[in-house]
Amino acid sequence: MSRWSSTPGRQGSWQAGKLAGTEVDFLLAATLPAISEAIGLAMALAATAKPYVLSFVVRPEGTLLDGTSLKSAIATIDAAVTPGPLAYLINCTHVSFAASALMHETNSSTLVRQRIIGLLANTAALSPEELNDNSSLVEEDPEIFGQSVAALHRELGLKILGGCCGTDDRHIRALAAQLAIQARQTNSANAEDIENIE
Repeated sequence: MSRWSSTPGRQGSWQAGKLAGTEVDFLLAATLPAISEAIGLAMALAATAKPYVLSFVVRPEGTLLDGTSLKSAIATIDAAVTPGPLAYLINCTHVSFAASALMHETNSSTLVRQRIIGLLANTAALSPEELNDNSSLVEEDPEIFGQSVAALHRELGLKILGGCCGTDDRHIRALAAQLAIQARQTNSANAEDIENIE
């Protein structure tokens, strides 16, 4: 995987080409706030013939920062760009905002559930505007972070999980511990089901 900040236009094409020329498995354009920027980067990435993933910053109302609904953004990009992204992520967004956005009536669709496969959450339940005005790091307790991201994974089946702004190794270890607990519970439940069948 190779990641870079969003840079539409010629600069984005140049950067995408340079990254695609390496031995990475796929490219990731992250922290996308607007549909126009996402389409521009998707076109640049698609031109490389390397698989790619786009990742949005979302508001609890189920929109990108520019007001485009998550559902509309995905449908627009999937229709406009060939090849389309492998999938989409949400990043630089608190888990509570991501959950709200994904479960918002505007985004309640098979398209959104199938195409959004992950969350790289930050630790501040603040809007981007509030974060920009904040002079100090807003950090969530690692255990609470781990529990809340793992709960969203359990509820929605997200496949890629991790941290963004405000996270460090403590947050990722707490998330890994919660995911391990979930896996043990699932394995135990499956074993019980098999015993009941026999």
